[in-house]
Amino acid sequence: MTRFFNNERTKPAGNSRVSGPARIEVQRGFSLVELMFSMFILLLVMSVAFDQIMQLQKKAASESQRLDMSQEAREFIDQTVHDLHLAGYPNASMFAAAIPLTDPRVAAGIVSVSPTQLIFEGDINNDGQVYSVQLVYVPSDPADPNCPCIRRYVSVKLAGIAPPSTNYVETEHVMPPGQGNGQSGEDLFAYYKSDGTQIPLAGPVTDPTTIAGISTVKINLSLLSPLVDSATGNPVRTSLSSTVRLNQ
Repeated sequence: MTRFFNNERTKPAGNSRVSGPARIEVQRGFSLVELMFSMFILLLVMSVAFDQIMQLQKKAASESQRLDMSQEAREFIDQTVHDLHLAGYPNASMFAAAIPLTDPRVAAGIVSVSPTQLIFEGDINNDGQVYSVQLVYVPSDPADPNCPCIRRYVSVKLAGIAPPSTNYVETEHVMPPGQGNGQSGEDLFAYYKSDGTQIPLAGPVTDPTTIAGISTVKINLSLLSPLVDSATGNPVRTSLSSTVRLNQ
């Protein structure tokens, strides 16, 4: 009897054999201390980020306020310079027959001056009509929270010196002019002779001789906002000045 033998080794049943000790993977989470520390770091970073955002917002608001004030101051300065260049036009010498300064066709030029008020006449709209312009500093007004302010009144000259108009354009949050504590350091209006000498004024002056000696008017405007600048901690301030050589 013939027997056949299989030379292949018998493999153990099941999957491939293990070539080494079994590996056991253990999944490990964060401890409570690690979690709390991570949250603390996150809150610290967020607080710093939010503080920077708040500072940027405050700076943007103050810069926007400063820009608005600069535009408002520039509008007042430009308007006043324009009007003063036309003060005294048309004058009496432009007419064939002699006519008094009280005539509605004639502009008397500067009528009254003071460190905080200026009144003059002129054809400021170039329409052949003479107007009276009054620039008045108002230190306070219970009905107007935007004062101290400057009000610009314009009225048509009818006969004599035109009466004050009840309508006005207002420049808000004006810093009190003057040299004292809490003031801007300069008068709102300063007046100079032709040789550059300043004409000292303590109050309103209507004397024709004094007014005739005025050759140049300097306008000093400082605006002080109720908004505080986050960088300096002081109220936002802007200042502009301009000089006008009179044609009268």
